[in-house]
Amino acid sequence: MAVRDAKPAPGTVLRGRGGSAHLLSEAVVLDRAGIRLVIPLDAIETVHVARSKRPTAEIRLNSAATGADATTVCAIGSRSIEAVETFAHAVNAAVPQRDEAERRIDGAALVKAVERPFMPRTPCRPFLSTDEWWACGALTCLFAVGLLLPALAGDGSLAKLWAGTFAGLVFGCAVTRGTWRATVTWWLLHRYGVTTVATRVGYWPGEDDNSPGVLVYSFTTTAGTTHDICRTGSRGGPDEIGVSYDPARPDFAVGPRQPWVRTLILLIRLLVGVPVTLVMAAYLLWYFTTAMHP
Repeated sequence: MAVRDAKPAPGTVLRGRGGSAHLLSEAVVLDRAGIRLVIPLDAIETVHVARSKRPTAEIRLNSAATGADATTVCAIGSRSIEAVETFAHAVNAAVPQRDEAERRIDGAALVKAVERPFMPRTPCRPFLSTDEWWACGALTCLFAVGLLLPALAGDGSLAKLWAGTFAGLVFGCAVTRGTWRATVTWWLLHRYGVTTVATRVGYWPGEDDNSPGVLVYSFTTTAGTTHDICRTGSRGGPDEIGVSYDPARPDFAVGPRQPWVRTLILLIRLLVGVPVTLVMAAYLLWYFTTAMHP
């Protein structure tokens, strides 16, 4: 008679070299080399943990022949011994335990290869947004005008000064933009902000086991629309976080920070951004005044 040691723990996942394995309620799903294998728990004899240089979970199938060795259908290595042991323990607890007198099952005959479902890729963020393209165009025109004016006046030293300091000017523009956006965000949230709870709806894993992924949270505005907010974190991140947003522009949403923390960050930005903006404006005024009236 087949019995189970414990209730299966669906949702247990192991990712590593050789593919990924996902424990469902009645089977283990393997994804490797573009192929998806569905292995019923009845077909599995055990999951063995090989403690070599890289810990590996070996999924071994039952054999119909008496005394035959179990066949290893897949070996998945991972850098985390805890992840391998957790997955092996979960599968072994879910595998049915059979009596010696019970007819043995040929596990390989129960394994099915199915077409791997198409998973649409997350659209890549464009290299530059529309506003950033406009900013690059404006800076290019400014650079060209700054070189043209002294060239027409025959002042080569002023043109060299402009070319040498333009990188610092671009940096000043970036600081000014960041300060302006931080100020607007703080004002909108302080004046009109609404605080609500965002629920975790997804997770994008990192490039490897040691890289943090992206947690995706969703919240519903007072108008009934749903918006997402992303933040960097691990798979074990909180299921709910508090967010503050502007009802008129839900894209102005920030994560769980106390108001005094946002105010402190704004003050730091202002202490750096305002002097940089004033120096940049004074330099532009001096340069174009000198270039037009040599």
